[in-house]
Amino acid sequence: MPPSTPLEKFEAMKADALVMGGGPQSVRSLAALSDELRDASNLMTKIKLPMLCICVTHQLMATTFGGTTNLARKPEFGPVEVSVSDEDTILAGLKPSFTAWESHNDEIVAAPPRFKVLASSDNCTVQAMRHEKMNLFGVQFHPEVYHTLKGADVFKNFLKVVDDYKRS
Repeated sequence: MPPSTPLEKFEAMKADALVMGGGPQSVRSLAALSDELRDASNLMTKIKLPMLCICVTHQLMATTFGGTTNLARKPEFGPVEVSVSDEDTILAGLKPSFTAWESHNDEIVAAPPRFKVLASSDNCTVQAMRHEKMNLFGVQFHPEVYHTLKGADVFKNFLKVVDDYKRS
């Protein structure tokens, strides 16, 4: 569904979680966002469901919640070794590192308040993060593609979070 989908529609569907994908847009300035990304930013602040944001929506989550994005010191395209510093939930069982597929010119340079950084790479300090209290997760890499060797594990771990949320 597009990010412009009203919150009420997700509630009516009884959705269990939300996964927001990537794209080529830049989110360095909330004022300069496209309508679609502005809608996604608004949805992030209102929805209570577990949420996994990938690539540009990972950056959007950071910007929305008070972090900072900027041009990457060194953009990453292709395979990158992601170092896991905190296995936490979505990266459980993936320490010490794994190869992931990257495609980004921008990156998070300062994680938002109340977010923990879970992983980094040589060129990107915030490869994965999560909110300390809410079930909000972001990854810079693309777990949905074949080239991310542990991508399926990231999704399996996220589904455990969703199951725990549904039981609470």
